[in-house]
Amino acid sequence: MRKCAVFLILCLSLAANLGAKGIRYGMSRDEVETILGKPTSVLTKGPRLVLLYPKNGRVELEHDGAVSIANVPMEAEDSSAAPAAPKPEKATAAANRTPEEDAAIQAAEDAKLARRRQEIQRRLEEATEKLAADSGKVPLAIGPTPARFWTGLGAGLVFRTLLTVVVLKMAFKWSDVHADWGQMFIPALADTVTQTVIGAAVYALWKTDQLFHLDLAASYFVLLAVLMKTTHACTLQRAIAVAGAAKLASIVMWALLSIMLANMLA
Repeated sequence: MRKCAVFLILCLSLAANLGAKGIRYGMSRDEVETILGKPTSVLTKGPRLVLLYPKNGRVELEHDGAVSIANVPMEAEDSSAAPAAPKPEKATAAANRTPEEDAAIQAAEDAKLARRRQEIQRRLEEATEKLAADSGKVPLAIGPTPARFWTGLGAGLVFRTLLTVVVLKMAFKWSDVHADWGQMFIPALADTVTQTVIGAAVYALWKTDQLFHLDLAASYFVLLAVLMKTTHACTLQRAIAVAGAAKLASIVMWALLSIMLANMLA
């Protein structure tokens, strides 16, 4: 009878202890299994280990610590406590790094950034060199080469003189002013020499043949003066009419001849 009483007391005490004992957040798998026993099944869910128990009991562990508990006995004092949020792996790794490791990681990041800067600088230099090379294909001088300029200037002196003789004769006829062919040579030569001298001076001083019609303007006034002195266009009104017509005709004919010559040489 006494043995039965003692056995009953022990059973009640064990039942009371089991009813009061429960698991809490943060327990390891061994601690959970010590209290709840072996799970009916074990699953893996990402980084978590899931222990399944009867009556939909469920305990999820991450980094060997309980982070989710459902339908199993829990300690009364922690039953209302929220689970501690697990630290992200990167944050955990960063928290566990030593100062030497932090310095090494920072050095690696600085080296990576330096390599990116060097790559950007290299590409910029390549683009600059390519642009310079492409620009080098276009002549940088604003005028022709000396040999070409002086050759063209000499040839232009002859052809322009002959052309001016023809256009002057036409201009006299249009202006209804009598003049012989012999009277055309001196005005034509004066006009052509004026343009040639101005072109040669500008090229010699500034290495350019861009005269912005300065030679035409100067030669026009020279032509006016010579016409008034050597031809029947002795009045200013007649000289202006003849010189204007001659200049207009010479510009048109010279442009046409230049285009024809360029097409022949192309």
